[in-house]
Order: sequence, then C-alpha cells, then structure tokens
Amino acid sequence: FFLGVKMLKLAFLVLCLVAATFATEGFDLSYFQGDVSESTFSCLKSAGYDFGIIEASKGSEYGLNPYISSVVANARHSFANVDVYIFPDTSYSASSEITSYITDLINDGVLTTNMVWMDIEGSEYWSSSCSDNQNWLKEAIDTVNSLYKGCGLSTCVGIYSSESQWSPIMCNTSMFSSYQLWWAYYNGGATFSDFTPFGGWTKPNIKQYKGTTYTCSTAIDLDYY
Repeated sequence: FFLGVKMLKLAFLVLCLVAATFATEGFDLSYFQGDVSESTFSCLKSAGYDFGIIEASKGSEYGLNPYISSVVANARHSFANVDVYIFPDTSYSASSEITSYITDLINDGVLTTNMVWMDIEGSEYWSSSCSDNQNWLKEAIDTVNSLYKGCGLSTCVGIYSSESQWSPIMCNTSMFSSYQLWWAYYNGGATFSDFTPFGGWTKPNIKQYKGTTYTCSTAIDLDYY
C-alpha cells in the first residue's frame, strides 16, 4: 500500500515537472508603451519570457501604431516569436481598414512569418447587433487571409477574447471556433486547467493570465502557452 502511494506521488511529481518543462511564458504590450527599446526586450528575455505580442493598432483609434515597425524590429533581436494584435475600429469598413493595416505591416517588414490576433473586447466599441459584429469580424478575417499567409498555417489569424467579452459582442457564436484562441482570464495562474468552454472553443492556445505588470522599464501583460 505504502509503495503504491509513493509511486503515485512520484508519478504526480513527474507530471508536474513535465508540465513545467513545456510551459512557455510570454508577454504582450500595447501601443501606449511607445517605442520600446532593444535593451528592454533583452531584459525581458533575461527575465525568462520566450515570446511577445505587440499591438499593431493605435489603441481604440483608427490607424497603425506609429512605433510598430521599430518595436517589432527591436523585439526580434531577442525573440524569434513576435506576433501582433489589432484592436479594430469598427466604425470603418472592415475590408478597407484591414487591407490598409495588413498591406502596411507587410511592406514595413512587420508581418513575415508571425500571427495576427484580432482583439475582441469592449462592447462600447462594437455595434449593439451581434450579427453586424459577426459580419464585421468575418470580413476582417477574410481580408487578412486573402492578403497574408506568411505564418505557414492554413490561417495566420487568431482571436483574443474572453467569455465575458465574446458573449455580449458576438452572442457567443461558435462560427469562429476554428481560429486559435488567445484567452484573457486574470487569475494569476499560468495554466489552462481553469478554462470553461465558450464560443465553440474547447481549449485556448494562449492565456493572458495577468494584466499590467511593470518590469524592464515598461508595462506588459503576462501570457502563457
């Protein structure tokens, strides 16, 4: 009996070590951090982070982050995996806005082999009609897919959201569940074990588990996969 208990404890310890071995910590940072320096990214790398996601848009305003080319170039000195995210301005045509963004990001060398994440949050930035919102997002994603295929996957688009944001904005539709999910849930835990399915997703691909964290002369959110 006691041998069996010891073996179970050992097996549990091994599983924990394996999980820790494959856990990958990362960060994301917004347009509001400005032109983040190469030394800041070097500091983040030294702190144990392995990937970054940078805001390509200009907050909730229409337009690209004016620092995006510089910031991504600086980040790539320390990180092989640097994705971008877009906070859309839905007062504009999806195809027009996203065509402008993606074309410029490709031409500026920001989009090469990385992912584009669509940031879906803040019901005040969206229509009160879920069907209108679904149509806007579909048009936006279709536009990215038609212009950019550099990541080597069937689609280079992912979706950032949470159940509390997805449900009121998109009425919890599952029509986008084939896209990767970057899930926001601020419980401070780098784990997927607390995920509750929504929007047709049964598991996330990335978790943003902690908000504004000041380190290395900047402010980041903490992510994990």
